[in-house]
Amino acid sequence: MSDGPALASKLISSLDSLRSSVDDADQAALSSVLLPSTRDDVVELALVRAMGIFEEFVGDLFLLGLQERLGPEVTSRYPASSKDEAGLLVGGADTGGESWYLSWMPFQAKTLPRAKKLFEHGQPFARLSYHEADAATLRELVIVRNRVAHDSPSARTKFKELAASKGYPSARAADYLTSTRGSETEIVLALARLGAIAEGLAEPTEVGSRTHLSPEGLFSPDSIAPPGLYTCQRGSHEVATTAYSPLGNCAECPRPTGCPHCGKAEKVATLWYRQT
Repeated sequence: MSDGPALASKLISSLDSLRSSVDDADQAALSSVLLPSTRDDVVELALVRAMGIFEEFVGDLFLLGLQERLGPEVTSRYPASSKDEAGLLVGGADTGGESWYLSWMPFQAKTLPRAKKLFEHGQPFARLSYHEADAATLRELVIVRNRVAHDSPSARTKFKELAASKGYPSARAADYLTSTRGSETEIVLALARLGAIAEGLAEPTEVGSRTHLSPEGLFSPDSIAPPGLYTCQRGSHEVATTAYSPLGNCAECPRPTGCPHCGKAEKVATLWYRQT
């Protein structure tokens, strides 16, 4: 039994409400009932609110995990008997301690190091290590959120660099968020991806989380890979694992021969694709 899916459903409901607010503001602006600048304010505030409730979700999920309420695959190294005790464990795991004020974003700088200290294999938070597109989404949304929240030189610079990389205008965060990728605006895509990432993190099984998260990347020989069946990308050879462990190089692929001129052999590292 896991309390994670219910927590994710609550988050998605809040994100859906924000999506409705954005849609209403768009329609009002198109009908000239709302000034475009006011619509932009609504969009920016929706992003700030979305990131706030997502960060709250991550914190609540983390505390549930420490209480061992996320299913049998999530194992706390220091099981807590209550939310208060779990909060104290997290504060103690941070350098210098944060008492009861705990921030969780940026995800890779805040949440992931804590997860590796307090959970076996960092699960479920280490799942994003295998899904770079979702990890990148969170990094980018933090940059946009920061541009709305404060006007520091660092926030402006990082935001302008991000907007330029996508070919978006960067006068204000709303210019980025109302830009269209495919058939949807960035704010709509952001709300959808935050919901999907939450479902992936809250899913009771690591394998099940892959139905919600972005496509999984390839595994290098020395990365700690989850249990599964893997195929070598240099051939069709397979290896099955039942525990978190490095996969190493494929033992069945032919090794490179030495150069006839210098005698040096090419260094080849196997990349693995997980089938199941």
